[in-house]
Amino acid sequence: MRYCDLTLAYTDTSGGIRTYIDQKRRWIAENSDDEHVLIIPGDHDRSSQTGRLRTIELNSPLIPGCKPYRFFWRPDKVRHALEQSAPDRIELGSFFVEPWAAFRYRDECHQQGRRCLVSAYFHTDIAHAYVGAPLRRFLVDGVEEISTTLAAWGNRLTEVAENGAEASFGQIFGRCDLTFAATAAQAARVAEYGVSGTEVVPLGVDLSQFSPERRSMAWRQQHGIGDNEVLLLYCGRLDSEKAVSLLINAFERLPEEAGFRLLLMGEGPLRQELEARAQQLPRLRVLHYERDRAAYAQVMASADVYVTAGAYETFGLAVVEAQASGLPVVGVDAGALRERVAPDRGRLGPVGDAEAMATNIIQVAAQRQSLGAAARRHVLESGYGWDSTFRRLFSIYQHAGA
Repeated sequence: MRYCDLTLAYTDTSGGIRTYIDQKRRWIAENSDDEHVLIIPGDHDRSSQTGRLRTIELNSPLIPGCKPYRFFWRPDKVRHALEQSAPDRIELGSFFVEPWAAFRYRDECHQQGRRCLVSAYFHTDIAHAYVGAPLRRFLVDGVEEISTTLAAWGNRLTEVAENGAEASFGQIFGRCDLTFAATAAQAARVAEYGVSGTEVVPLGVDLSQFSPERRSMAWRQQHGIGDNEVLLLYCGRLDSEKAVSLLINAFERLPEEAGFRLLLMGEGPLRQELEARAQQLPRLRVLHYERDRAAYAQVMASADVYVTAGAYETFGLAVVEAQASGLPVVGVDAGALRERVAPDRGRLGPVGDAEAMATNIIQVAAQRQSLGAAARRHVLESGYGWDSTFRRLFSIYQHAGA
């Protein structure tokens, strides 16, 4: 069997989606005789092969304001890459130009008497995170103070645009043979797009790599963090979708004498803005994306509390990695965080409320050992291992193709 992932959400500094694909390719290489093809946009047309794993990059333009992400803009090139690599199963991780090339390729396979399936994995709530939320910030937030009428019109326009996006993406999901989501709540969200029958396949974590045993006092000393200081950590994309600026707003409200420090690790369009704020806050540091997974796991385990303010998580892979590392979590009461963070493992507060987040950080920091131990136990007991993820995923694929 030859599997294919077709997505624009895979770069050198990508987070959860890249981790999922990399782990899938490793699992295929180590546990099967199958092959895998990864088709992604790049700065040049190129193809490389390592054993049974092939990567095809198609020359594509950058997405404005989202460097280094690029978007497929020529469906004919995508279809040609599919024809040349000839996959039996295509999994879509993004939903713009590329699905239509995949559907056309599937139709051609069927005409030739070959069985080909196209699936979609709901990694990101696109209609909400990339249509509704940005428009609401632009058309509604702060407008109420000027005119309730304008704010009402802004809300109406936002709802129309988000509903239109749901209908558009729902049409794509509806043409797929299978749809996947990481949680039951996200499967229900796909149903709001008009598509039922979504298979729930939770993502995983390397439980041996992400462990409290990776904690390094030497690493803390190297970065000037005292034994009694409380290190707050965020790892992920530095952009408005993740509400990273709110983490700093909450951090500024913490009592300085309590010894809190905040570390933001990642890349994204807000990096310069965040670095500028770090110049004014000596207890705040912004580090670059860590490509070495072992080094990344060490950073996780060496922190004390994981913080995140993004309201649109569909699984929260970094959150699970933090919990596996023995960290409690402070987040917001939205998206997948509602399933990830129970009161015995951290605290959730209102979306967009820096004061409430600061209060929760203080409470969690005081109980970080017990809450962190409970978080690690939860991850172990829930079976969040990649082996479980891919045994379920490939079993569904095999039965669907029977």
